Amino acid sequence: MRIAVYRLRNQHDAEGAVMNVLLTMHSKIERIFAASNPIALATKMLNDTITDYCRTSVRITRNEQLFAEMPAVSYLMELGRYDQLDRAMEELEIVAPLQAMCVQLYHLIGLSYDQIAEIAEISVAAAKTNAYRGRRQLGSMLTELPKERGDS
Repeated sequence: MRIAVYRLRNQHDAEGAVMNVLLTMHSKIERIFAASNPIALATKMLNDTITDYCRTSVRITRNEQLFAEMPAVSYLMELGRYDQLDRAMEELEIVAPLQAMCVQLYHLIGLSYDQIAEIAEISVAAAKTNAYRGRRQLGSMLTELPKERGDS
C-alpha cells in the first residue's frame, strides 16, 4: 500500500490499484509461490498494476468532462514541495535505476535493507551501498536543479 500511495500520490487511487493487484495475485497465487523470489514477483506485479492503473485513469480522464473546481491553496502548496524532489528522482531513475529503487524503498516506503535486497535480488551490502550512493547523487541533483520561473 505504501508503494502505491507513493507512486500515485492519492489514497483513493492507491486503494484501487492495490485491490486490482490483489485480484491478479489471487488468481496467480501458485505461480507466485513457485517463483524463486515471490516477494520480487509480487512487487513487480504491483508496479505493473500501478502503471496500468495510471494508463486507465488517463484514458478515462480524456473521455470525461470534469467540473472545473480549483483545488485548495494548501493542497497546491503541499504538492509544490515535492516538485524538485520528483524531478531529481526522475533523473536518478534514468541515470541509476537500481540506486533510485533502493532510495525509494528505504526512505520513502520504509522497508529494511533485508527486504530491499530480497525485492531487488541483490545482497544486503549492495542494497545499503546503492541506497547510500543514490542519496548522495540525489543530493547533488537537488542542489544542481535550476529554479523554474513562473509567467508572472
